[in-house]
Amino acid sequence: MSYDLNFGPDGDEPRPPDLAAWNNVVTQARDLLGDVKIFEDPPNWDLEHEGTGITVNHWEGAWGISVPYWWHGDAASRVVDLMYQVARIVERESGLGGQDPQLGRPLADVDTAAAVRMFDEVAVRYGRS
Repeated sequence: MSYDLNFGPDGDEPRPPDLAAWNNVVTQARDLLGDVKIFEDPPNWDLEHEGTGITVNHWEGAWGISVPYWWHGDAASRVVDLMYQVARIVERESGLGGQDPQLGRPLADVDTAAAVRMFDEVAVRYGRS
């Protein structure tokens, strides 16, 4: 189970993969997160950060970010902040707006504290708090 962010064009219009944007996202994510693993299987690309569980996907022209609900409290706050920083990189480089479906808001309107509360609720539900 993961917390997900979605990026895509308005409507159902597919877009081609954007390798220049992907390469820029990878470079900036490495600057922010440190060591990341890259998996390439065109038309799909994945970036994974082992320390946080943050994953960035560029699949068939759409983008997504996910992080597992492993975290709670201060650790969740740190990971959510990093996830949203990566999301802003994806928005800037892809030209696509992001959406936080858990909060039902565009990334421009997200409330980090609300996302952290969701992580904490999941931790309580699964006895990890």
